[in-house]
Amino acid sequence: MILAGGKSTRMGFDKQLLQIKDRLLVEHLIEVLQTRFSDIMISSPTPELYDVAGVRVIRDVYEGVGPLGGIHAALRSARSEAVFVIACDMPHVEVPYIDYMMGELQKGRYDACVTRRGDHLEVFHSFFLQTALPSLEEELNAGRYSVQRFVKKIDALVIPEEVAAAYLPEWRAFTNLNTPEEYAAFRARWQSDRQS
Repeated sequence: MILAGGKSTRMGFDKQLLQIKDRLLVEHLIEVLQTRFSDIMISSPTPELYDVAGVRVIRDVYEGVGPLGGIHAALRSARSEAVFVIACDMPHVEVPYIDYMMGELQKGRYDACVTRRGDHLEVFHSFFLQTALPSLEEELNAGRYSVQRFVKKIDALVIPEEVAAAYLPEWRAFTNLNTPEEYAAFRARWQSDRQS
């Protein structure tokens, strides 16, 4: 599931319109995610931006509450037990790490799978499971919208930094583009990498 409903305040324009070369970043994410998932969802208040085969655009039930509302909508709409969650401004999808997380999730019963980096939990480029829904709705109904707080409350499988590092070159999976400067730097690197 791609979260695409943010306010994009620091970027200055709707981050759903971010581009890589000559196409939308979201289109790139969809293409990569379709190598692993048959049901791709985009949480967006502007469904008219998307007309892509095999992609469902969903709306938040709890509107205006940030990413936690998008995760809730994805779990409510999912056709599977687990939902992979990434944001529309995160350009790097690490497929080998997705495969690793899916394998680890099959070994036990969890509500989510996230990554620890230093003292921080990376709550995107992650999985959330249907079993998390009751706790998630409890948080939303109580007016608590922090994804970090929610993940610490549920039974999340936390991949330690030293394990995750082998799958995550330069930790780029957790890069997100928040400002015009970050966007410009990313586009320059992307072009340089493609030329080399």
